Amino acid sequence: MNGNNKYKFVTAVVALFLVPFMILSRHFIYGAGELQKNDTLRYLELRTVTGAGIISDVLNLNYSLARITASRAGSAAGLKAELERHVKENPFIYSELALLGPTGSELARFSADKSVKAPVEYSKSPALAEAKQTLAPAGAVEYGEYTPPALVLSEPLLKGGKAEYFLAGRLSLAYIGEVVRLMGRNSRGNFGLVDVGGQIIADSMSMSIVKPGLKAPAEVIKMLSVATERDTPTFTSEVNFKGRTYLASISNVGGSKWWIYEIMDAADMPARNIPPWALRVVVSGMLLIFIFGIISYRLAVYWLKDKETEQDAAQ
Repeated sequence: MNGNNKYKFVTAVVALFLVPFMILSRHFIYGAGELQKNDTLRYLELRTVTGAGIISDVLNLNYSLARITASRAGSAAGLKAELERHVKENPFIYSELALLGPTGSELARFSADKSVKAPVEYSKSPALAEAKQTLAPAGAVEYGEYTPPALVLSEPLLKGGKAEYFLAGRLSLAYIGEVVRLMGRNSRGNFGLVDVGGQIIADSMSMSIVKPGLKAPAEVIKMLSVATERDTPTFTSEVNFKGRTYLASISNVGGSKWWIYEIMDAADMPARNIPPWALRVVVSGMLLIFIFGIISYRLAVYWLKDKETEQDAAQ
């Protein structure tokens, strides 16, 4: 076999194996990317579920008026003393606390030093009206232009199935905002907390500080709508919006109508790069094909040479 035929033979053998191998490798690498995208979605889901649990615990510990006054329940004087104590000890959370009668009349009000100047008429607040109707805690987020968001809250204290008192107050959400920003510090996109109306309470990119009451990204609001319709506490999905693909996850904060969300551009996902292990598999396969092509040539020469020798001997 002359030199030209040698190279033609090796090239033909390599091409016969390399072409189907490259086609399969393309599907293999694409499949590896899909697996990493699914892993990223599961990771986002884990982060939002964990974040929702942390925020739920913070709300139960620091933003439940019935909980902080449980030791003095049943006595108006005891309740007033407990409310006043919490305002003095934690003014960064309890900007203002009030004790209301069963009809909503104000019995006492305690404000922290340098508190917000605009007083809240708790007796006329929507939160109190809802608490009266449902006999359950109710609240609404108040967005100030120069102050952190605050939670205007009303909670009934029940006795014999009826409200004996109502606890009310304006509670700063600055602490929760710091917790959210801390949890979202390593986010590849934006990690945040939104209320039922889709307004951002706090987020890792601090957009809520620049524009208080800013609406969450349209993709997140779309997912909130779907999750509400399906009555599911967690929803994770790939979202297409304006020609771009986003990966997002939302989780409901237990005991509230708030949601933790995390959203990132799919282009920022590590999976968009070829995984090193997948690249090693493809390169190793290509090298083996070239080696097998040379080995095939050697075997062909050896076997054909033996055949020619036998034919010459027979003649």
